[in-house]
Amino acid sequence: MTAPVVVIGGGFIGLCSALQMQRRGLAVTLVDPGDPEAAASFGNAGQFAVGEVVPLSGPDTPAKVPRWLMDPLGPLAIRWRHLPRLTPWLIRLLRAGRPDRVATISASMAALSDRIHLDYQPLLEAAGAQALVQPGPHLRVYPSRAAFDADGWRWDMRVKAGLRHDLLDRDALHALEPTLGEDIHFAVAALDATSVIDPLALMRAFDACFRAGGGTVVTGKVTAFTRQGNAVSGVTLADGRVIAASQVVIAAGAWSHRLTRLLGDRVPLESERGYHVMLPDPGVMPRHTMSHVARGFAVLPMGDRLRLAGTVELASLEAPPNWDRARRLIEGARTLLPGLNTEGARFWMGHRPGLPDSLPVIDRATRARNVIYAFGHGHFGLSWAATTGRLVADLATDTSSNLDIAPFRVGRFAGPVWA
Repeated sequence: MTAPVVVIGGGFIGLCSALQMQRRGLAVTLVDPGDPEAAASFGNAGQFAVGEVVPLSGPDTPAKVPRWLMDPLGPLAIRWRHLPRLTPWLIRLLRAGRPDRVATISASMAALSDRIHLDYQPLLEAAGAQALVQPGPHLRVYPSRAAFDADGWRWDMRVKAGLRHDLLDRDALHALEPTLGEDIHFAVAALDATSVIDPLALMRAFDACFRAGGGTVVTGKVTAFTRQGNAVSGVTLADGRVIAASQVVIAAGAWSHRLTRLLGDRVPLESERGYHVMLPDPGVMPRHTMSHVARGFAVLPMGDRLRLAGTVELASLEAPPNWDRARRLIEGARTLLPGLNTEGARFWMGHRPGLPDSLPVIDRATRARNVIYAFGHGHFGLSWAATTGRLVADLATDTSSNLDIAPFRVGRFAGPVWA
């Protein structure tokens, strides 16, 4: 009997990879630590980011970073104790912001973004989860038209990629979203954006669909690989169990680089720690999902609850949470939604797997021919999961793909950090 494909990681990337391979007739075993509420897939902003093709780093990033770091409500924080180890990643980040690199990276992001709905639809239908996805628009709000104009090159990039949008002056914006505070004077409505009203419910629906299709789920942490020549024949769990594998998919999010290192591939993966606050009785409920561009956070209706999510904190996987970051989400949200009720607020922190060029790794391992990498999606894990899963299934079945995976090769990090 042929051993199954073993997928390491039960977040959206791992689940979608498992489902897509299962649809191709492969036997799949999924291994996950088993605490879904600790995962980035649970705590994300729930956005299918159609048309979002702007990398984390741009030509103006070096000038903006000092201002962000000095602003306690700003979108970026760095744990300074982590800085020496983080410096090579930051150098790569700044290099990725050169104008020629930004254009190339954006085109690769667009290739993934363009297929979000197309690749998700069959998975949503199979899982009976269509009702968990709601249409947009998503509102990106600015204090003024001048603030939007200052963000111009980013919007030019989105429009070039085909983003359908409406520009909303103060009157049009407040007519569309009367809950907004008086200090918000301008917004852009992304018309094709959709959102997930309950990311955990969607994870559970995909998990149930996978199990119903014959998939096996094992709770555990992978600590080692069994090798046979230039292939992996099994994975070893922390409790000593060994699971035989015909192929292995590493989709372990921000912990993936610890596994790739065991196979000889060093990847500059860092945790872009994100926080959210869930308000069970917010007192005021916006009609649409919204993001405050300058502050780098989003306000997200999820049923009768409201989630405040966002910001980036660069720190180690082991560093304790800084709950002031979550409290500052509340401060920022009150500038959008006066009268917000925060009683009963629940705080959460999770680890987004961030690569410095804003693109994931979707590729075979360089020294283990039957291992596939699928990680590093940063803020776009939910958005790109179904398409990543399809590309993983293509690799696992040696099927030609209509999407070029060259930009997502692991080998792009093989050169010196300043290249």
